[in-house]
Order: sequence, then C-alpha cells, then structure tokens
Amino acid sequence: MKIQFAIMAVAAALCAGCSTTVVRDTPKAIAVADGAKAEMTAVAEALLDLKCTRVQAVAGSWKEHAFSAEIVMRGDGEMFATVVLAPAMRLATITLLRPHALRYERARRIPAAFDPEYLLFDLAVVNLEKDVLSRALGDGFKVVDDGTTRTVSPRGKNGGKEPQPIAKLVRNADGTTRFVNLRHSYEYTITPLQ
Repeated sequence: MKIQFAIMAVAAALCAGCSTTVVRDTPKAIAVADGAKAEMTAVAEALLDLKCTRVQAVAGSWKEHAFSAEIVMRGDGEMFATVVLAPAMRLATITLLRPHALRYERARRIPAAFDPEYLLFDLAVVNLEKDVLSRALGDGFKVVDDGTTRTVSPRGKNGGKEPQPIAKLVRNADGTTRFVNLRHSYEYTITPLQ
C-alpha cells in the first residue's frame, strides 16, 4: 500500500503545476444511451464503499487512436481515489469524499470536455460486484453477469425490443478483462498489476 501512495504522491508532485481542477459537491448525471442517464451520486457512494488498493494496466483504442495507462485505485470507506498515469505523466486524479464530493484534476492533454463521471461509470462497471452495481445504477438499468461476461443495458421503451447494451465486460481465462463502451466506441484490456 505504501508503494501505491508513493506513486500517487510522486505523480502529483511532478504535475502539480500542469493541471486543471474541477470540484463538485455532487457528481452529475451522465448520458449513457439515447434518452438514458446514469445518476452518479449512488455510483459514487458504491465506489466510496470499496476498501481496496488496485493497480491495473489499461491498453485500448478509441476510433483510430491507441492508448495505454496505469490506473491506481485506493478506497478506505471514507475516500476513494483514482490516479491515471501514462509514462512519466499523471493524466488525471479523481477523488471522492463522503458524503459524495468529487474532486477531479486533469493534465492539459486531457480534453476539457471530458467529464470524470464517465471514468467513474467505467470503474463501477469493472470493479463493483453485480448486485452493488445494479443497486447503484438503479431501476433504469439492467445488469446481466454470468461470471464471465457482464452487460449493462438501459431499461426502457424501445418499440418492444430489448435495449442494446451500453457496456460489456469479458473476463478472460488469463486474468485480463476486456471492457467495451458501446455508446462511445472505445475498448480496452485491463491487466491487474497487483
């Protein structure tokens, strides 16, 4: 645990003068599908309940762009912090504090239009237990998980058709996890480093 805090502290010190900070008393709702929004307050509360330290390598793509980073997460029941690191650079830090205040710092190379709630949504889909995720997302969403594959779909009126999933998670036999955000057309593979 001390190593993760040291990594987070060094990364923050290196980039202290090169970031933009956003502070919100309550995380805002995000559009996750046509006509479907996720209220992020309950998601933030579920993430705050995580008591863990996790380090994950992420490698993925969005359109024709490839990306890779390390994500360090630490939760103690009162605070949940996530640091997104690229080689020699801190890209973003998201801190949740009880009751559900959000603090987000981003490097200048992260687009200003990016909302931290989208990363929190992804972290919730990947890291929360199925029942916890279902409660946090609420009645507007359906979470199906067979132990290998997880899908998240909005519930709603779609002309009698089953709504299309907005997120898919596949747990591979080698310990990696593939995450696909079908709404925003990006995907990545997560490799646990700890």
